[in-house]
Amino acid sequence: MYKKIIYISVGFLVGIAFVPHSFNNSQSTINPKVLGIETNAKSEQYYKSPEISINLSPPQVTAKSALIFDLGSDTILYSKDFDTQLPIASLTKLMTALVVLDKQNVTNRVEVNQADTKVVGSAMGLTGGEVILVQDLLRGMLISSSNDAALALARSTSEDIQIFVDLMNQQARDLKMTETNFTNPVGWDINDNYSTCLDLKKLVIEILKQDQLKNIFKTKETEVQSQDKLYIHKLVTTNKLMLANPNIVGIKTGYTTKALGNLIIDSQVLGTNVIAIILNSQDREGDAQKLLDWVYSVYRW
Repeated sequence: MYKKIIYISVGFLVGIAFVPHSFNNSQSTINPKVLGIETNAKSEQYYKSPEISINLSPPQVTAKSALIFDLGSDTILYSKDFDTQLPIASLTKLMTALVVLDKQNVTNRVEVNQADTKVVGSAMGLTGGEVILVQDLLRGMLISSSNDAALALARSTSEDIQIFVDLMNQQARDLKMTETNFTNPVGWDINDNYSTCLDLKKLVIEILKQDQLKNIFKTKETEVQSQDKLYIHKLVTTNKLMLANPNIVGIKTGYTTKALGNLIIDSQVLGTNVIAIILNSQDREGDAQKLLDWVYSVYRW
């Protein structure tokens, strides 16, 4: 019993001697972030969210649905029925491009199928049997919105168009585009080919991670040719705002009689990167310009 009392007393004294010292050491090594403290150097690495500087009502637009957001901070700057499902016409080709890049090398050669040349709407003038690189078909599809290029890319990627469409819808599910459905790689109004501004925002964020595509989006005019140099295809952007405004560097246009005017704009002004998505508009360029002018008047970065 006497020995137990001695052991307990010694242990108590040792504890008093060492516990405060250990606590002080642990305090000195705590990461400031754990305590909610952040250094100025660290915080400056984060994108600043734009702030409203003046109270100004947004303009009236013809678009049935629209969304504008700041890419750096992921801040929504304007929205109008952004979760409404609508046909998206050739904006569909953005998903087509994403699937192609996932499955093919841009330097792969594609032999154009005769069936791919018989298209309605925009075309780059492909010829059956022509051999052309994937990267040049991507340019044709995204710069001049060529439907023949979209079909050639889809068929060369999976041989069967329906299998390719299944890949598009799988990619949409992977991106959590829950209100989107694709029925063809072109954007034709076949069955239910639709999306929403909010889902397209997810697609845009993903597709802008692809440097190869970003370089295509900003191209206003170029030429591509078949591998034997017999066929030359001149490509001119369908994005009228990009032709008129040097601050616009993409991204894609779309139009059908059902979908009306559709447009995704990438506007870069004084270090900002603002994305505008316009769906079902009677004046897609006018609507986009009005909303961008309003955003740059109202917000400060």
